[in-house]
Amino acid sequence: MSEHKKRKNMQQVRVTCGCTNMQIVKVHGPLPADVALAAVNAATTIPEMRAAIENPLLGLDLTEYNTLSEAAKNDVAQQLLNNRPALGYPSVASLQAALDQAVNQVVDLDNIYVQAGAVGGNGSRANPFGTIPQGIAAVNPGGTVHILSGTYPITSQIVVNKAGITLKGEPGTLLFLQADIIAMLITAANTTIDGLTITSDIPYAKEFIQIGGNNTTIINNTIYGPPQALPMSSWVVNRAIVPQGGLAISVMNNTFHSLRTGMYINPNVTGPINNNVVYNTKGGFLVDGAFTTFLGNSWGTPPNEFDIVLLFGTTFGSPYDNLAQLSALNNNATISDQR
Repeated sequence: MSEHKKRKNMQQVRVTCGCTNMQIVKVHGPLPADVALAAVNAATTIPEMRAAIENPLLGLDLTEYNTLSEAAKNDVAQQLLNNRPALGYPSVASLQAALDQAVNQVVDLDNIYVQAGAVGGNGSRANPFGTIPQGIAAVNPGGTVHILSGTYPITSQIVVNKAGITLKGEPGTLLFLQADIIAMLITAANTTIDGLTITSDIPYAKEFIQIGGNNTTIINNTIYGPPQALPMSSWVVNRAIVPQGGLAISVMNNTFHSLRTGMYINPNVTGPINNNVVYNTKGGFLVDGAFTTFLGNSWGTPPNEFDIVLLFGTTFGSPYDNLAQLSALNNNATISDQR
């Protein structure tokens, strides 16, 4: 190459490389959320809509949706199809609003909702039943009755008669007994009572909950009676819980107070009674021939007359053979041994 051509090529390179204000434009494809939203707007069947809204790339909050049964999820997907705008959901936010509305309106027989005083409800979150017995009647075995915040006057007994169901109280739920009855009778197996607050207008010589179903769990509840004048020996014999004999139960993380007895435990009852708080009772736990174990229970103020009472006929063997250990495992419980 001649020297002239070399100089010419070098000049071209310098001109090319010396230009200023160069703008580099990078071309992107569609964003993942846009592609996922397009799939929602293209869906024509329930399975297609479910797959589209459940795509993590879409970024929807599926917390409440994921609690639904499969049948209820299908109903939600159908609502999203039916209510989709002619030009499709314009944004993920608009889809989220439509999803939340559909979830609230769907009737899911595995998740029934109750709101004190509601009239004409169907058990959905948006349109709940007005009473707890309505919720129990409607829910599937194994499902949950969600008891929304409010005061529920109890003038007739609540019977928990479906296997495996949970009565789940939300914060601010109060069951207010106003009759001389056992407020709640559990007859079905494998049920759970969770997060309820229960009291009464006056002291009734009844337990608030009687357990007649095997493998019942009582957890995270607060049960207390109205004030009674001292001495405790004159108090009406009201109790938080009484299990029938021979059952397996679990009683955990509850608070019982201002009662004659926190819990009267009938013969041959077994199971853990753990991490409960009991105070202002004549006897926190009365063991009548039972074999329940106690761990981590504690005692508030005013103190109980006795925290754990071992009544006549209760075994001298395990789990009540070492009373010093029993006391130590339960925050220095005071024990009355009447065997």
